[in-house]
Amino acid sequence: MWQFLWNPSYWSAMHPRSWVVGRRDSIARLGTVCVALALVASACGQAQFVAAPQPEFTRGVPPVSTLPAPATLPPAAEEPDLASNEPDPFDVPVIDVAQMIMVDDAGNAIANSAGWAIFEERVRARLANNWSASVAVMIDGEVVHQAAFGERIAGSGEAVEPSDRFRVGSISKTITAITALRLVERGVLTLDDPVGQVLADHLGLAQYDADARSVTLRRLLSHTAGMPKGDDLMFGNAATSCVDAATRTLASSVGGGGFNYSNVGYCVLTVLIEAVTGKAYERVVNDELLEPLGIDGMRITSTYEIGPDEVSHHPVPGRNYMETLAGAGAWNATPADLVTILDAVDPKTVGIKALTPESMAILRHRVPTGGEPSGYGLGVINYGSGTWGHTGTIENTHAMALVQPDGVTWAVTVSGNSPGESESLRGIVQSSLAVAFPG
Repeated sequence: MWQFLWNPSYWSAMHPRSWVVGRRDSIARLGTVCVALALVASACGQAQFVAAPQPEFTRGVPPVSTLPAPATLPPAAEEPDLASNEPDPFDVPVIDVAQMIMVDDAGNAIANSAGWAIFEERVRARLANNWSASVAVMIDGEVVHQAAFGERIAGSGEAVEPSDRFRVGSISKTITAITALRLVERGVLTLDDPVGQVLADHLGLAQYDADARSVTLRRLLSHTAGMPKGDDLMFGNAATSCVDAATRTLASSVGGGGFNYSNVGYCVLTVLIEAVTGKAYERVVNDELLEPLGIDGMRITSTYEIGPDEVSHHPVPGRNYMETLAGAGAWNATPADLVTILDAVDPKTVGIKALTPESMAILRHRVPTGGEPSGYGLGVINYGSGTWGHTGTIENTHAMALVQPDGVTWAVTVSGNSPGESESLRGIVQSSLAVAFPG
């Protein structure tokens, strides 16, 4: 089945918007699998340099917002509290996956339109207090349902399409982690060799914190490198870019140990990827992950930039967190992009895989252990009950992507502030599936 899904003769262009300058047209690829499904995506190349390059993710436009400027800047990100590194187990509602796809009298697989209408209505109702939202559901490696609600830009009257991209916040960390493990597979990086000197040389640091010398890729991926959370650097305008944030951190405040969820750590990892490849981070991700998966159109954005196929999250004036986050939280993607990426590292499904089975197992384990992984692995969160994925939270943004043990993978993206915690999206989606397709 995957053989013809990835055959270009089965793809057709269908997206109405395009970049005017410097961007390829956004293309949505249509494959006839079990149901009509639209997959959207983006591509990009590799070399070597000495000085830190101007990263591709620092472009931007002047602040434009539909919101009044506050007296003080509101928090930009509220990630799940993972201090214990042991998220509470969650009992997945019983869902009859077989009800999602039906077989007609001619033996053709078709979507259970009645069930998906119930699912859509429940998700729409639960997320109605936002500007917009989008959801995609995949079964055993095939996108079987997509839906979008609300306006692309609040007040514009322009409806959101399933092919429109939202900020996905810290789900970017999963994208960065998969890319880093691909570099490990190719021998460009190792998991456990110190990388402090590589980073210092790349950034031109004559002196840097002594504890930075022992930093490894595994520790950066698992939030155990001693990096600070860095809210002031990333969200308080203390740093001007990811390179600036990484330079300041390595020069002054690396240390300690144990689990400490750190956006700065993944910013440092962004710089490390550039240092060892000689290419801008965004281009490496496209070469190593997105292009092989056929994803065309995902990109890193600045805080205020809105592409022709992207949804506004209406940031207030005076922010620069997308520029500082980089690989920690600055990707834009559709839910279909996200489920495609997670499926590419899910060992239980068939189709194109981004990593070897050994690397896919490493992704979920913080350190080599036996048994079911738990807590934070290397760029993914294990939620218990066999579910894993990641959440994303930035100013006016909530997102979650999850792999379930029943073969269902889903992703939801929100422009707005409901629910209050991104992890609550899990209950909204799973309860809606359970009502639409009761087990």
